[in-house]
Amino acid sequence: MKINCHVDPNLEEEHGELWIKKMIPKINDFLQVITSNDDVLWCHYESQIIPVKYQDIYSLEVASRETNLFTKNQLFSYNDHLANLKVNLPSYFIEASRSAIFNYNYIDHLELLDNGLIDVFLTNDHRIQIFRRNIKI
Repeated sequence: MKINCHVDPNLEEEHGELWIKKMIPKINDFLQVITSNDDVLWCHYESQIIPVKYQDIYSLEVASRETNLFTKNQLFSYNDHLANLKVNLPSYFIEASRSAIFNYNYIDHLELLDNGLIDVFLTNDHRIQIFRRNIKI
């Protein structure tokens, strides 16, 4: 990989661009370190890699071996396992199952179902199911 670094003390704002063929864990780790901002995840949206603040995340879900990240109006993908992500998430995230985590701050309402599940409706109209035994009501 070729890397160029230009130092210009007259810059108003620092910025950078990476043109890569494929996102790999080492590049993802580099992005996390270089931004030195622990409150974002670098996610994929179409052909772009975009930082998404934890506070803007409504839910994270695994579907077809891919981790999907939902915000108010967008769907992103993230190249890591949900189990690895949950270790670094803030305390306002609740694990609904091994394949879904949601942000407590965006709960609109809960609906108790007869089959022992609870439907958690988020304010972005997204729904996640959780077993009643996983939470105390």
